Formats: sequence, C-alpha cells, structure tokens
Amino acid sequence: MNLNAEFPKFDVMTVGDICVDLIVTGNVRPQFHQVEQIVTDCTLELGGSATIFASQLGKLGAQVGVFGWVGDDGFGRFVIEKLQAAHVDTRYIQRHPSLKTGVGIALAEENDRAILTYLGTIDATQPQDLDESALRSCRHWHIASYFLLKKLRNTWPDWLRTCKKMGLSTSLDTNWDPDSQWRGVTDVLPFLDLFLPNEAEARAITGEEDVMKAARKLADYGPLVVVKLGEDGSIAVKGKEVWHLRPSPRTGLPEFVIDSVGAGDNFDAGFLRSYLLGKCTYDCLVSGHRCAISSLKYAGGVRGQLWKSAGSSLPSAPEGIV
Repeated sequence: MNLNAEFPKFDVMTVGDICVDLIVTGNVRPQFHQVEQIVTDCTLELGGSATIFASQLGKLGAQVGVFGWVGDDGFGRFVIEKLQAAHVDTRYIQRHPSLKTGVGIALAEENDRAILTYLGTIDATQPQDLDESALRSCRHWHIASYFLLKKLRNTWPDWLRTCKKMGLSTSLDTNWDPDSQWRGVTDVLPFLDLFLPNEAEARAITGEEDVMKAARKLADYGPLVVVKLGEDGSIAVKGKEVWHLRPSPRTGLPEFVIDSVGAGDNFDAGFLRSYLLGKCTYDCLVSGHRCAISSLKYAGGVRGQLWKSAGSSLPSAPEGIV
C-alpha cells in the first residue's frame, strides 16, 4: 500500500480535547439562591487546549491534523467549521452517537479566570482511535490536556516510544491537573523533545518553589523545558544552557487584557512552529511570546490568533483585525 497516497503530509498531529468555550466577562462572583447578576460580555469560541493550539499552528502555515470526537450537534459543527477555517485537517475527528460536544464555561477577569467544564466528548478518544500508520507521514506529535484525556494517559509512554522509533519529534503541555496529583508526568519526560508547562505547573510537578530550580529539575529528564512566566516572559532550559525572554515595555502585556484563555496554547504553537522551521531557541521564545500576547487582546483563545505573513515564517497581525 502507498501510505503517502492515503495520508496527507502533516507537520504536527495531536489529539483534541475538543469543546467550545463560553467566555463570560465581568467583575462578579456567581451566587446561588437565584441571585441574578449582570455581566459585561459573552463570547462563544473554539475551546480545548490542543484545539486552540492546532488552530494557531494552522494559521501560521503548518499542516496540522487532529484526532478526536465531537457530538452530533450544533457545537460540534461549530468546532469543525472553526478548525477548517484555520486550515486544520479534520478528517480524523468523528461524530459521537451519544455524547454531546464538550463545553467550557469561563468567567474571565483581566489576569485570571474560573472555569466550569462539561466533559462530553472531550475525553471520548480511546487508544484504538489513534491510527499509528498516520505517523508515517507526520513530523511531530503534540500532547495537550494530559490530565483531562484520562483514557489515553496510560497509552502515551508506548505511543511516544513509537513516535521516536518512527523519527518524530514530540512535545507535551500537561495543563493543570484537576486532582492536583501530577502523576505520570515524569514517566513520559524522557521520551519528549519539548516540555511546555507554565510556571504554576512546573512548580507543582517538581515541588520546587523557585521556577529556575523547577525548570532545571525537569530538564534533567532530557527534554528542552520551556516555562511560560506570564507577564515575566518565558525561560528555556536544556542541560546547562538557559534562555530567558524578558518582555520589553513594547512587547509586554497589552494595555487592555480581555482574558487569558488559550494564551499558553498559542505560545506553544508559536514556539513549535519556529522550532520545526529550525529557528534558534531564543527566536522560538519570541515567536511563542508574540502569539500569546496577541491572544490576550480578544475574548477566547482564537480570535486574536496571528496569521503567517506572506513570504515570512514569523507571525503577523490577526487576519481581518487592525
């Protein structure tokens, strides 16, 4: 069989924690006993860490494929349309006969958010849904939402070994562990090329309060460790080498931050796109930072995403946004 004729060429493949995000903004705290409160705005957007990541990568010119499930409902159709508009290949996304598409409800403030999640199809992907033969035409495998995708957690060590045998590079962004146990992360670190936690996640996984000590401890397992520090930029550690991106007043947080939904996922996409193009580590940090900062200016994780400039490998202004 000619596998190259059956499968497209992918730069990156991932499993989507596919859902929609309903983002509500306003300086309020929900109250029971039928207390009605007024919020300032609401937005329905594409949600899910891996899905936001894939959308940004597609807009940066990468060929991206997503495995996963949606419900046979309006939210599912909304997700497929959003991904295809971002040039993401959706052939491996299936419609579930009984589960609804997942929903995340976020009450967002300037630098924080509270989230309620209906899992639905988010964790519907089973190990048998992954098509190993598709890896033959793929360059890189990315894992997101390690703790939400519980059905796949025991699969990842063997899957990552297979990726390595087939010559793929690999990356992981665990996102937060709702159970605060952080089990299994160090088991997969030796099989990764990139590990992309934020500051709180790096501290929680290692038990180190000092973020540099946490990054070095994670890097001892082998991967290039990139820690997102929010308004303080980011650091990368590989062996004894350290890179630190410190935002300048011009490249720091925007004057008005709408919400931080998806900022870390967009950073991952920007970093990885430059990484796969062979850029140096510092340039990868710059690319990730630009993608993250842009997303802060708009509600949700995708409206502020950057698009690839014509003739350039670096991200530019969001399409259609001045």
